[in-house]
Amino acid sequence: MSRREWNRTADQFDELVCDIASEETGDQLRRFVSAAHPSPKKSVLVDLGCGTGTFVQKFGKHFRQIFAADFATAVVRKAEKTYKGATPAEWQVADVKDCPKLFGNRVADLAVCLNVITSASAARRKPLWASVKAVTKPSGHMLIVVPSAESCEMVTEWENRARKKRKPAFKRGGIAERGDIWQKHFSRDELTSIVSDLGFSVVRLGAVSYSWASEGMRKPRSATRGPWDWICLAKRVA
Repeated sequence: MSRREWNRTADQFDELVCDIASEETGDQLRRFVSAAHPSPKKSVLVDLGCGTGTFVQKFGKHFRQIFAADFATAVVRKAEKTYKGATPAEWQVADVKDCPKLFGNRVADLAVCLNVITSASAARRKPLWASVKAVTKPSGHMLIVVPSAESCEMVTEWENRARKKRKPAFKRGGIAERGDIWQKHFSRDELTSIVSDLGFSVVRLGAVSYSWASEGMRKPRSATRGPWDWICLAKRVA
């Protein structure tokens, strides 16, 4: 969706977007944030692509200072208005790629970027990865959530059982349609490789699970797990 469309739908943002902080079913975010060992007296949080601020609302108390940005004005203003935490927070309307200029380089003890690096264009994804690294302190952590290629394959397989003609899960390069938008999906190995090449060491890597309703489906009777995204906590080492 364009910036204008996001601004028009700010009041329905949480219904239109898969908001990890409110929709995950396994409490993985809390575990991964805790593994970064944030300090309410020392740590700085940078939320790149903050949406309506649900992550900041939920975990801001674990930090001394918060910087948060999203590219849609109405969405950021809603986040700023609804934030009730005691931790000082600076809210900015900005593209993720521009956040190092706004917040500074090497400022974050934890840089968070949840389902933002999803463009079908590798050229557009590259500066977003670079921004996450740029704002992260040496020995600081980044917390990333991205769409899972393996989950997409599983969901498509269940959908194909009800189709006369099978549908492939992806276009070339792990690009799949999600919520009427073509997005990049990452395999577990691909995500690990990207994180390593970026100069980070994986601390924890797991799955953030959602209900089948998030895929517009009822749970298949014999399904043993629900859809998921990959979540990765990594420490900056270079």
